[in-house]
Amino acid sequence: MARSLNPFTLPGQWYRGMFHCHTTNSDGARSVEDAVRWYADRGYDVLAITDHNQLTQAALAAGSRMLVVPGTEVDAGRSRLGEPYHLVGIGLAEMIDVPREVAARHGLPAQTVVDRLRRAGAVVFVAHPYWSGLVVDDLVALDGIAGLEVYNTNTEVDVAKGDGSVHWDDCLSARKPLYGVANDDTHWRMGDAGRAWTMLRADGLSGASVTAALASGAFYASTGAALEDVAFDGETVAVRVAEPGAAEIRFVCDRRWGRRVAADGAPLREAAFALRGPERYLRVQVVGPAGERAWTNPLFVER
Repeated sequence: MARSLNPFTLPGQWYRGMFHCHTTNSDGARSVEDAVRWYADRGYDVLAITDHNQLTQAALAAGSRMLVVPGTEVDAGRSRLGEPYHLVGIGLAEMIDVPREVAARHGLPAQTVVDRLRRAGAVVFVAHPYWSGLVVDDLVALDGIAGLEVYNTNTEVDVAKGDGSVHWDDCLSARKPLYGVANDDTHWRMGDAGRAWTMLRADGLSGASVTAALASGAFYASTGAALEDVAFDGETVAVRVAEPGAAEIRFVCDRRWGRRVAADGAPLREAAFALRGPERYLRVQVVGPAGERAWTNPLFVER
């Protein structure tokens, strides 16, 4: 059993981050300045603007405490079903060299783009795998990706294909240890902004601490549910949920293993699960009273 990092055991504090959104520099409906202001006004701690196939420069208004880190979204390669991958790179020092012509870009191997993003200093996630028509073989074959979007609001609101949890579970079952982020991916046209985010655990907020947290799994994903504590001793996991509690706490494992704990009356504030022995991985998902969710990264993955 390979133990994964549990951010609830780390020093520091929680920071609310958005790592996938767009502006008028690509296909978004808000300017860079308006987008930055929107997230800063709503209390986000860190933002990455990920305009398509370019690196958007953004500056904060005077007095704002939010950190802006560089990011991009590159559509490249071809999946087994003939669709391009959408690769989000966070923290890259400069934009990578990719063809501007779509057919040429989609002709590049996705692995080549992942490698270029990583050489530029980026942490790489696969965006909206359900919407992109990816299958597990597409994801397992990629080396060097940190994870995928377990939830993407834009594609959920648009065509109900924003939940990547089955793709995630398939990879984890295949012993591909990936992390799961949540982003709104807003283009500012369909009421999706601010409806998913990623909570980072870090000892201070800087570009280096953000990329380190993303690369190591020191975060959890959310559409509104908040976790107070997750404890795992290698045999039992115990979860405590912030108010207003949870309708369900799900201990998700491979195959038929795991446990679903549902509220009986008042919302749940805590639950626990003891491993039975054959599980290859364990992650936790919380469902709030109004359907809001939170996802931990896997607490272990058998390699």
